[in-house]
Amino acid sequence: MTIQEMISILLSFPTNVFFIPFVIFLVVMLVDLVFNIVESVAPDVDLFDAENIPGAGLILPPILSKVPLMVALCVSFFVGTIVSFYLAQALSAVSDAGWMMVVEVVSMPLTAYLALFIAAWMLKPLAPLFDKKKSFARVDFIGLKGRVHSSLVNQNRGEVVVQHNGSEFLLDVRVIEPEMSMEYGDEVIIVSQNKTTKHYIVAKNS
Repeated sequence: MTIQEMISILLSFPTNVFFIPFVIFLVVMLVDLVFNIVESVAPDVDLFDAENIPGAGLILPPILSKVPLMVALCVSFFVGTIVSFYLAQALSAVSDAGWMMVVEVVSMPLTAYLALFIAAWMLKPLAPLFDKKKSFARVDFIGLKGRVHSSLVNQNRGEVVVQHNGSEFLLDVRVIEPEMSMEYGDEVIIVSQNKTTKHYIVAKNS
């Protein structure tokens, strides 16, 4: 089979139903790796909330909700393209009759269903890498000591470096009192956190 013949099959029905979206999602995923477009536009969007749907595991593999949206879509449509490509090859070898169009249409949802489960199997080893709940341990910084990392800390801006269990954390901090300011290298203590802006309130450690 020549490259032209392969491309012709990929761009013909029903393989193009999977191949064209695969190409689009692949381009989006590659661009997203550089510019982080998807997370900035829709940071809280999950592909499928399969865990809260009774019986969803029979329709949709829950593992697909554990990986980034573009990765799940790209891999699913890639697998769908491969399955549809070889299925189209097999059908064309059997017959070129007009009724084969009906068979191809009927085969599309079956191909999509199979592609989802194959994609889930392929992505299962990668799922723990994208689990945000397990990626980072939550650290309670309240009461910890740190040192000013920025040139100063006031009511408008400031940064503090905190060491915890051998790791360094750079925190966005502020002070409450307008007359109070701290300079680079001053030792401070984390007093509280602003739940709205997520920055920490610090006081000079005397």
